[in-house]
Amino acid sequence: MGFTEKLKSFTNASERDGVQYRTVTLPEMVCSMAHNGIMMCFYMLGMYASYIGNAGYAIPVVTVSLILSVVGVFDGVTDAIAAAIFELMPPTRIGKIRVLMTIGWLMEALACLLLFAWTSDRFDGVVGMVVFVITYVLYTLGYTLCNVTAGTVAPVLTNDPTQRPMMAFFDTAWSFGTPTIMNLVLTFTVLPKHNNQYDVGFFKEAIYIYIITSLVFLLITFFGIRRSDVKETYTALSAEGGADADEKVTFKDMWSVLKSNRPVQMYMLTLASDKFAQSCASQSVINVMLAGILIGSYQASTLIGTFSSLIGLVGAFAGGLLIAKIGVKKATSMWSWICIAVSAIMIVFCCILGKDGMSQISVAVVPTVIYIVLQIAVTASKNILSVATSSMRGDVIDYELERSGKYLPAIVNGIYSFISKLIKSISTALVGVMLGLIGYTTVMPQQGDKVTTSIFVMTLVIYFGFPIAGWLINVIAMKFYILDKERMIQVHKNINARKNGEKID
Repeated sequence: MGFTEKLKSFTNASERDGVQYRTVTLPEMVCSMAHNGIMMCFYMLGMYASYIGNAGYAIPVVTVSLILSVVGVFDGVTDAIAAAIFELMPPTRIGKIRVLMTIGWLMEALACLLLFAWTSDRFDGVVGMVVFVITYVLYTLGYTLCNVTAGTVAPVLTNDPTQRPMMAFFDTAWSFGTPTIMNLVLTFTVLPKHNNQYDVGFFKEAIYIYIITSLVFLLITFFGIRRSDVKETYTALSAEGGADADEKVTFKDMWSVLKSNRPVQMYMLTLASDKFAQSCASQSVINVMLAGILIGSYQASTLIGTFSSLIGLVGAFAGGLLIAKIGVKKATSMWSWICIAVSAIMIVFCCILGKDGMSQISVAVVPTVIYIVLQIAVTASKNILSVATSSMRGDVIDYELERSGKYLPAIVNGIYSFISKLIKSISTALVGVMLGLIGYTTVMPQQGDKVTTSIFVMTLVIYFGFPIAGWLINVIAMKFYILDKERMIQVHKNINARKNGEKID
């Protein structure tokens, strides 16, 4: 059986533009991307770490922010180790992804149960700080292994440029849908029981909802990848690169990806800018300041956010079709500009309302309608941009396969994960310091706090201003990104030629 026949034996195949692509079915697309639901469950818990550190272990706000930042830098180093484990691990009868994701999930689930429920409110002082650090380190190690492994799912399953944006759409749908639904459930069922306060009792109840939900998502993911996460898949991909299936990946190969692959460098720059903006704006404390203090109602803000996210996902689906047509490079630049425009309009609207007028949202009809429309525009444009940047990861992996003959999905995802966590740790420390500047040094912001000009300005700067700066960096990075639609067709033609033993230009 030739390589093409082997390829068809573990996935569907489609031929277009003179290229034989790996493809997957629609149910496999939907289910395999459930891994992002797992990541979001634990990512959200990570965002609450500053709250539980303060409330459950009596660690001051600035101190806990610095601890999370230091651990975040250490965690970033482990991404390279997790990536190396994936690349060097020989495929088993059930592949690689399911084995490593299971180990990672067990580690982070145990750590979160300890951190938020089993040891919370039992220790304080130096002992409390030590317990907090140990459990948080265990959480980050499990999150790293699970996250780096999960990031290989889409590149392994398909290299079809028409399917990748749709895979990215479902990836985005899980990414936005999971926190939207979880926030909706917790805001209306658990939070009211605790006087709308993120206290120890809230976390001890909420943690089990997060863990059970993530387990369901893990099983859904396994169902989606069951046909592709097998030994034959990794053997075929190795053959696709023209290399011996048993050839070992070296650390020199890993360094070469970052040093010599210009599209990877531009992708990482885009990632870093987006992640910084996202990490700052998505921290739970910023949501508290916007929804709980300025608007003054978690429930109303959650309903508006849920509605905006649902409409935004429709836009992301349409955006996925557009990206498949025009290519990732052009789409990323275009939607970065659109994100900048709609966020700037939102800032102007909030400034017109002023710090005391923000509470009109959800109370007065006109401000509420305008806010909802703008929030839908912001969410939809962010979703479409997320689809574009997610698709970019698969393209740079395939470019590395063309460039070096090495198929290294975990290495690219490991670099991605490292930068994500490094930026997240920096943003956590920055937000902690900025909160200290406006008076929050010993306690965290809570609903019902007095509205001040400093809170109003700080919220707008972090929630809207930082993302605008990140999107401007995206536009610049795309000037130096060479993988447009036509270049990617040539990349896949060259890979097929390499596979067949032909010389390439």
